[in-house]
Amino acid sequence: MTILQMRYFLTVCRLQNITHAAAELHIAQSTLSQAIQTIEEETGLNLFVRSGRAIMMSQDGQRLAQKVTALLREVDLFETDVREMARRHGKIRLAIPQQQASFIIPRLLNTFCPAHPEIDLDIIEPSGLESARLVREEKVDMAIVNYDGETMPELHYRRITSRPIKFVVWQGHPLEHCQSISLAEALQYPLVLLSEEFFVTRLLTRITVKRHLELNALYYSPHLSTLYSLLRAHTAPSILFSQAVISLDGVVTIPFDEPLALTSCLITKKSRQITKDQRLVMKFIREQLLLDSMKS
Repeated sequence: MTILQMRYFLTVCRLQNITHAAAELHIAQSTLSQAIQTIEEETGLNLFVRSGRAIMMSQDGQRLAQKVTALLREVDLFETDVREMARRHGKIRLAIPQQQASFIIPRLLNTFCPAHPEIDLDIIEPSGLESARLVREEKVDMAIVNYDGETMPELHYRRITSRPIKFVVWQGHPLEHCQSISLAEALQYPLVLLSEEFFVTRLLTRITVKRHLELNALYYSPHLSTLYSLLRAHTAPSILFSQAVISLDGVVTIPFDEPLALTSCLITKKSRQITKDQRLVMKFIREQLLLDSMKS
């Protein structure tokens, strides 16, 4: 009896109907009937009592179903272990949005990868919301995002540290030496912002709607480099996660006089087992983010 035949057999046992079982298995009814007949011929057992279209398990059928159930449980565990082994020896797919990428990718490539040559990192740089979607769809194993408080129920969020959102101007701007600014004052200026796929903009939009404030966005861009160019060209101020501009020359960050922040976190899918190698990557990222937070 093959593994496939065992699965066919248990489906028929559960539904007690060949037609319904064939539909659930997405196979022809004749194929399923032949498979059950083959099992009975190979085992020498009468597994079902038939009455028209209705079928019921015989005593031998019930005993065989118990043994097959136990055996398939072990097969499923074996297949899970094999997949786990394959993932350990494969790539770790990691999504890092742009606001974190300039900070964490050099540390991963310069420090983590040389220390762990056996781990192959496959890093991409989508937006924050897209990173979360990629984890949910299992197209990446994990992501670092600037969490804004809204969650996807399929994902596990491991919070690490909160960092402020700041008003960003260029050197020479009239507000360059301002110690702090209110959100209402900042919104009096036309702004260049990251697109709505980024958590910082999603959070800003929710707050302005809730407070009945008007967000005057001159331009939305999916690229931080574009915003940097617009800031350097003195086009308009911006509102960004503090880490996005921490190493950028020619700009000035002004804190808000109320707490506006995003929380850096690692996200994984709840239904996916975390491998040993993935835990090493997560531990390194967590340590780097906490270390950077203490220095600031």
